[in-house]
Amino acid sequence: MPHPDAKTTLALALRNALTTTPLSKVTVSGLTRTAGVTRQAFYYHFSDIRDLTVWVFKREVTNQINAHATYEDWSDGLLAMLVWMQSHPEETHSAISSLTMENLQLFLHKQLHNVIEPIVNQLGANLTLATDDLTFIVDHFTLCILGHISQWLRNDMKADPYILTERIARILDGQVTRALTLFALQPTTGPARS
Repeated sequence: MPHPDAKTTLALALRNALTTTPLSKVTVSGLTRTAGVTRQAFYYHFSDIRDLTVWVFKREVTNQINAHATYEDWSDGLLAMLVWMQSHPEETHSAISSLTMENLQLFLHKQLHNVIEPIVNQLGANLTLATDDLTFIVDHFTLCILGHISQWLRNDMKADPYILTERIARILDGQVTRALTLFALQPTTGPARS
């Protein structure tokens, strides 16, 4: 059985290598030597360097977002994630090209959903809403943020992440509570069913 921390050690070796070497020049041999693990351990966990890069990317994004999963500081998590992506362009581009945009969006949607859902639940704790309406509100705000992130990525992360985060936070400020209140006062009924 490979070393239990081999994945983390290999991730650190990759991060260190990328400070001086482009991803295209990073080798499995170099990473395993730096990490002090065998090639067998590498291939036990990852199919290739791109697979490791995607794992690092997903782990970092998840950590950045989940560290700030409350209403009070969700925007700090969004900012930390965007800054990390912009500060690690090679890892980000590699992950994007390895994941495809659809898989990247599914991954980001899941991460953002995990932040938005507790916020919506926290803000709507004293309101009575239909489950479908609550789900719709969570999805709506998740997709709003995802749309901005997707556009930012398509534009090669050129926009300032601080400004983007400030704009998203400003637009959303009060809108979640407003949406919850609107749906609590007037639940969605849909067409009459016979």
